Amino acid sequence: MDLRETTVVTRISANIETEDFAEAATLGERLIGDFEATELEICRADPEGGWTGYLVSVGYRTPPADGEDPAETLHRAAVPALFHFGLNAEFFEIHGTPETGQYGSYDAYDTPADGFTLYSLMASVGGTDPREPAYVTRHDFTPRAETDVISRVHLYVPTGDLRLAVDLCGRPATDLSASLVRISTDAGPCEAVLLSAFPALAGESGEEALSRVTHEVTDRLSHVGMSVRAIHTALEDDPFYTEPG
Repeated sequence: MDLRETTVVTRISANIETEDFAEAATLGERLIGDFEATELEICRADPEGGWTGYLVSVGYRTPPADGEDPAETLHRAAVPALFHFGLNAEFFEIHGTPETGQYGSYDAYDTPADGFTLYSLMASVGGTDPREPAYVTRHDFTPRAETDVISRVHLYVPTGDLRLAVDLCGRPATDLSASLVRISTDAGPCEAVLLSAFPALAGESGEEALSRVTHEVTDRLSHVGMSVRAIHTALEDDPFYTEPG
């Protein structure tokens, strides 16, 4: 994403205890509306990480005001979220220095909210690049295996409305058994990344599994009504550190 170096993005992260992607997406859409968010991530919780269900995060942008130092911008950026969840602003802390870089955080202490649990609130400079690598769990919430094939799909979504983009990505996310969906917008069509983990079949070699999954993913995307920018599959955990060409 092409954000100004001084633009602050406040990220709100929540846990919703459901195995239904549609419910997690509904929460994401609600948070997008509440905060006019420009980025969203929905991912299945790691079964070995202490959470159950889905983790949903949204981010909204705050540009700096004239004459405002970075710490002041971070504080101001967090105010809408702090007020929304009834959190004490005195416990929002600024970390780092102007020389090394600063960010603000509030330890939410697993704050109960309306149908979900708020567990993190952070403000930092810059947004999440949808191409950033990420760990992905299996679609059935079972532990990963080294033989799993990972697929990463990049889509251009024909809307700049993030809530509508979430709805449009619901079908391919279901078709691909995606465990992580990351969508962002930068004053234009949304960009989406969908990550899935496919277990190898019994007796299947790594190359056979890779070939099978590549063909399955390609076939499942053949009816997607949006531009498929790139499809990657690998026998590694999301190794795509560079923009797909």
